Amino acid sequence: MFATVGWIENVLNEVAPAETAESYDNVGAIIGRRDAEVTKILVALDCTLDVVREAKELGAELIVTHHPLLFHPRKNLLEEDAEGRILCEMVRSHLSLIAAHTNLDQTELSGSASCARLLGLQNVRKETNYLFLGEFEKPVKAEALEGKIARALSFPVRCYGDGGSLISTLAIAGGADDGDWQEAKALGAQALLTGEVRHHNALAASMSDFVLFDGGHYGTEAPLVPFLAEYLQKRLNDVQCNVRVYPSQCAPFGSV
Repeated sequence: MFATVGWIENVLNEVAPAETAESYDNVGAIIGRRDAEVTKILVALDCTLDVVREAKELGAELIVTHHPLLFHPRKNLLEEDAEGRILCEMVRSHLSLIAAHTNLDQTELSGSASCARLLGLQNVRKETNYLFLGEFEKPVKAEALEGKIARALSFPVRCYGDGGSLISTLAIAGGADDGDWQEAKALGAQALLTGEVRHHNALAASMSDFVLFDGGHYGTEAPLVPFLAEYLQKRLNDVQCNVRVYPSQCAPFGSV
Protein backbone atom coordinates (compact mmCIF):
# COMPACT_ATOMS: atom_id res chain seq x y z
CA MET A 1 0.00 0.00 0.00
CA PHE A 2 1.04 3.61 -0.40
CA ALA A 3 0.72 6.35 2.19
CA THR A 4 -0.59 9.87 1.94
CA VAL A 5 -0.09 12.91 4.15
CA GLY A 6 -3.64 12.49 5.45
CA TRP A 7 -3.01 8.83 6.30
CA ILE A 8 0.15 9.73 8.24
CA GLU A 9 -1.84 12.42 10.05
CA ASN A 10 -4.33 9.74 11.12
CA VAL A 11 -1.48 7.49 12.32
CA LEU A 12 -0.21 10.32 14.53
CA ASN A 13 -3.73 10.93 15.81
CA GLU A 14 -3.84 7.32 17.02
CA VAL A 15 -1.07 7.98 19.53
CA ALA A 16 -1.55 11.74 20.02
CA PRO A 17 -5.16 12.72 19.26
CA ALA A 18 -5.41 16.24 17.85
CA GLU A 19 -8.41 16.98 20.07
CA THR A 20 -6.19 16.71 23.16
CA ALA A 21 -4.03 19.64 22.03
CA GLU A 22 -4.41 22.97 23.80
CA SER A 23 -6.86 25.40 22.22
CA TYR A 24 -4.08 27.85 21.33
CA ASP A 25 -2.05 25.19 19.52
CA ASN A 26 -1.71 24.44 15.80
CA VAL A 27 -1.42 20.70 15.19
CA GLY A 28 -2.08 18.27 12.35
CA ALA A 29 -1.50 18.92 8.66
CA ILE A 30 -0.33 22.51 8.21
CA ILE A 31 1.33 22.74 4.77
CA GLY A 32 0.83 20.76 1.56
CA ARG A 33 -1.92 18.39 0.47
CA ARG A 34 -3.51 15.61 2.47
CA ASP A 35 -3.81 13.50 -0.69
CA ALA A 36 -0.12 13.83 -1.58
CA GLU A 37 1.74 10.49 -1.72
CA VAL A 38 4.51 9.94 0.84
CA THR A 39 7.51 7.63 0.42
CA LYS A 40 9.93 9.30 2.82
CA ILE A 41 9.33 11.20 6.07
CA LEU A 42 11.74 13.41 8.01
CA VAL A 43 11.01 13.81 11.73
CA ALA A 44 12.39 16.93 13.46
CA LEU A 45 11.81 19.04 16.52
CA ASP A 46 11.47 22.25 14.50
CA CYS A 47 10.97 23.02 10.84
CA THR A 48 13.99 25.20 10.07
CA LEU A 49 15.59 26.00 6.73
CA ASP A 50 18.27 23.42 7.49
CA VAL A 51 15.58 20.81 8.10
CA VAL A 52 13.87 21.74 4.82
CA ARG A 53 17.20 21.33 3.00
CA GLU A 54 17.75 17.99 4.76
CA ALA A 55 14.30 16.79 3.65
CA LYS A 56 15.01 17.79 0.05
CA GLU A 57 18.37 15.98 0.08
CA LEU A 58 16.68 12.83 1.38
CA GLY A 59 13.91 13.09 -1.18
CA ALA A 60 11.28 13.28 1.58
CA GLU A 61 7.83 14.58 0.72
CA LEU A 62 6.73 15.10 4.33
CA ILE A 63 8.24 16.68 7.43
CA VAL A 64 6.76 15.77 10.82
CA THR A 65 7.71 18.17 13.61
CA HIS A 66 6.92 18.73 17.25
CA HIS A 67 6.82 22.53 17.15
CA PRO A 68 4.40 23.86 14.54
CA LEU A 69 4.83 26.61 12.01
CA LEU A 70 2.06 29.22 11.82
CA PHE A 71 1.72 29.04 15.60
CA HIS A 72 0.72 32.70 15.48
CA PRO A 73 -1.54 34.10 12.72
CA ARG A 74 0.25 35.83 9.83
CA LYS A 75 -0.96 38.78 7.77
CA ASN A 76 1.50 38.19 4.92
CA LEU A 77 3.76 35.58 3.37
CA LEU A 78 6.97 37.48 2.72
CA GLU A 79 10.51 36.11 2.83
CA GLU A 80 11.62 38.99 5.02
CA ASP A 81 11.40 36.94 8.22
CA ALA A 82 12.54 33.45 9.22
CA GLU A 83 9.14 31.76 9.15
CA GLY A 84 8.19 33.43 5.87
CA ARG A 85 11.36 32.11 4.23
CA ILE A 86 10.67 28.59 5.50
CA LEU A 87 7.03 28.62 4.36
CA CYS A 88 7.90 29.90 0.89
CA GLU A 89 10.70 27.35 0.47
CA MET A 90 8.39 24.51 1.50
CA VAL A 91 5.70 25.57 -0.97
CA ARG A 92 8.27 25.92 -3.77
CA SER A 93 9.64 22.46 -2.92
CA HIS A 94 6.17 20.82 -2.69
CA LEU A 95 6.89 19.70 0.88
CA SER A 96 4.11 18.91 3.36
CA LEU A 97 4.20 19.51 7.11
CA ILE A 98 2.43 17.84 10.02
CA ALA A 99 2.93 18.98 13.63
CA ALA A 100 2.22 17.09 16.85
CA HIS A 101 2.77 19.50 19.74
CA THR A 102 0.83 19.68 23.02
CA ASN A 103 -1.08 16.55 22.00
CA LEU A 104 2.25 14.66 21.77
CA ASP A 105 3.47 16.19 25.05
CA GLN A 106 0.86 14.12 26.88
CA THR A 107 2.00 10.75 25.52
CA GLU A 108 4.73 8.13 25.93
CA LEU A 109 6.44 9.71 22.90
CA SER A 110 6.78 13.11 24.59
CA GLY A 111 10.07 14.78 25.32
CA SER A 112 9.45 14.11 29.02
CA ALA A 113 8.95 10.37 28.56
CA SER A 114 11.91 10.25 26.16
CA CYS A 115 14.15 11.92 28.74
CA ALA A 116 12.99 9.39 31.33
CA ARG A 117 14.07 6.56 29.03
CA LEU A 118 17.49 8.09 28.46
CA LEU A 119 17.98 8.54 32.21
CA GLY A 120 16.99 4.94 32.95
CA LEU A 121 14.17 5.87 35.31
CA GLN A 122 12.00 3.07 36.64
CA ASN A 123 8.22 2.98 37.13
CA VAL A 124 7.76 5.92 34.77
CA ARG A 125 4.19 7.21 34.82
CA LYS A 126 2.21 10.24 33.72
CA GLU A 127 0.79 11.95 36.79
CA THR A 128 -0.80 14.95 35.06
CA ASN A 129 -1.22 15.98 31.41
CA TYR A 130 2.40 17.08 31.11
CA LEU A 131 4.15 15.79 34.25
CA PHE A 132 5.96 12.43 34.24
CA LEU A 133 7.58 10.85 37.32
CA GLY A 134 10.04 7.99 37.74
CA GLU A 135 12.50 6.56 40.27
CA PHE A 136 16.22 5.89 40.23
CA GLU A 137 17.46 2.49 41.31
CA LYS A 138 19.48 4.26 44.02
CA PRO A 139 19.19 7.86 45.28
CA VAL A 140 21.65 10.20 43.61
CA LYS A 141 22.97 13.58 44.75
CA ALA A 142 21.66 16.56 42.80
CA GLU A 143 25.18 17.65 41.81
CA ALA A 144 25.88 14.20 40.34
CA LEU A 145 22.47 14.07 38.67
CA GLU A 146 23.20 17.38 36.93
CA GLY A 147 26.08 15.72 35.12
CA LYS A 148 24.09 12.56 34.41
CA ILE A 149 21.32 14.56 32.78
CA ALA A 150 23.78 16.62 30.72
CA ARG A 151 25.42 13.46 29.41
CA ALA A 152 22.07 11.81 28.63
CA LEU A 153 20.74 14.86 26.78
CA SER A 154 24.10 15.92 25.27
CA PHE A 155 23.08 19.41 26.30
CA PRO A 156 24.14 21.84 29.07
CA VAL A 157 22.15 21.55 32.31
CA ARG A 158 21.89 23.97 35.22
CA CYS A 159 20.95 22.89 38.74
CA TYR A 160 19.00 25.22 41.04
CA GLY A 161 19.01 24.05 44.65
CA ASP A 162 21.19 22.19 47.12
CA GLY A 163 23.70 20.06 45.21
CA GLY A 164 23.86 17.67 48.13
CA SER A 165 20.15 16.86 48.03
CA LEU A 166 19.37 13.20 47.46
CA ILE A 167 17.07 12.53 44.52
CA SER A 168 15.22 9.24 44.36
CA THR A 169 12.12 10.40 42.45
CA LEU A 170 12.50 12.76 39.50
CA ALA A 171 9.67 14.63 37.82
CA ILE A 172 10.08 15.64 34.17
CA ALA A 173 8.16 18.26 32.24
CA GLY A 174 10.06 18.95 29.02
CA GLY A 175 9.89 22.32 27.31
CA ALA A 176 8.60 25.30 29.30
CA ASP A 177 6.84 23.96 32.40
CA ASP A 178 8.73 25.02 35.54
CA GLY A 179 5.45 26.12 37.12
CA ASP A 180 4.64 22.49 37.89
CA TRP A 181 7.37 22.16 40.53
CA GLN A 182 4.98 22.44 43.49
CA GLU A 183 2.73 19.75 42.04
CA ALA A 184 5.78 17.57 41.40
CA LYS A 185 6.84 17.96 45.01
CA ALA A 186 3.36 17.11 46.26
CA LEU A 187 3.49 13.93 44.18
CA GLY A 188 6.66 12.83 45.97
CA ALA A 189 9.44 14.05 43.69
CA GLN A 190 12.54 15.71 45.10
CA ALA A 191 13.42 17.42 41.80
CA LEU A 192 11.98 18.51 38.47
CA LEU A 193 13.73 18.48 35.10
CA THR A 194 12.29 21.01 32.69
CA GLY A 195 13.43 23.21 29.83
CA GLU A 196 13.02 26.78 31.03
CA VAL A 197 13.43 27.77 34.68
CA ARG A 198 12.37 31.27 35.61
CA HIS A 199 14.17 33.13 38.38
CA HIS A 200 11.22 33.37 40.77
CA ASN A 201 10.52 29.64 40.52
CA ALA A 202 14.20 28.81 41.05
CA LEU A 203 14.19 30.88 44.25
CA ALA A 204 10.90 29.50 45.55
CA ALA A 205 11.85 25.89 44.87
CA SER A 206 15.27 26.27 46.50
CA MET A 207 13.70 27.74 49.64
CA SER A 208 11.33 24.74 49.71
CA ASP A 209 14.17 22.19 49.65
CA PHE A 210 13.29 21.24 46.09
CA VAL A 211 15.70 21.05 43.15
CA LEU A 212 15.07 22.34 39.63
CA PHE A 213 17.14 21.21 36.65
CA ASP A 214 17.11 23.42 33.55
CA GLY A 215 18.00 21.26 30.55
CA GLY A 216 16.90 23.80 27.93
CA HIS A 217 13.69 23.76 25.93
CA TYR A 218 15.51 22.19 23.00
CA GLY A 219 17.56 19.84 25.18
CA THR A 220 14.54 18.36 26.96
CA GLU A 221 12.43 17.90 23.81
CA ALA A 222 14.90 16.92 21.08
CA PRO A 223 15.16 13.36 22.53
CA LEU A 224 11.62 12.68 21.29
CA VAL A 225 12.72 12.86 17.64
CA PRO A 226 14.30 9.39 17.29
CA PHE A 227 11.58 7.77 19.39
CA LEU A 228 8.82 9.33 17.26
CA ALA A 229 10.63 8.32 14.06
CA GLU A 230 10.98 4.75 15.37
CA TYR A 231 7.28 4.63 16.29
CA LEU A 232 6.20 5.83 12.83
CA GLN A 233 8.53 3.38 11.06
CA LYS A 234 7.22 0.45 13.09
CA ARG A 235 3.61 1.45 12.51
CA LEU A 236 4.23 1.73 8.77
CA ASN A 237 6.09 -1.58 8.68
CA ASP A 238 3.20 -3.28 10.50
CA VAL A 239 0.87 -2.47 7.61
CA GLN A 240 3.56 -3.22 5.00
CA CYS A 241 3.68 0.36 3.83
CA ASN A 242 6.80 1.11 1.78
CA VAL A 243 7.76 4.36 3.54
CA ARG A 244 11.10 5.22 5.12
CA VAL A 245 11.22 7.43 8.20
CA TYR A 246 14.34 9.41 9.12
CA PRO A 247 15.14 11.30 12.34
CA SER A 248 16.60 14.70 11.53
CA GLN A 249 20.32 15.15 12.12
CA CYS A 250 20.00 18.95 12.34
CA ALA A 251 20.96 20.28 15.78
CA PRO A 252 20.81 24.10 15.81
CA PHE A 253 22.08 24.43 19.41
CA GLY A 254 24.60 21.60 19.52
CA SER A 255 24.66 17.83 19.25
CA VAL A 256 21.89 15.75 20.79
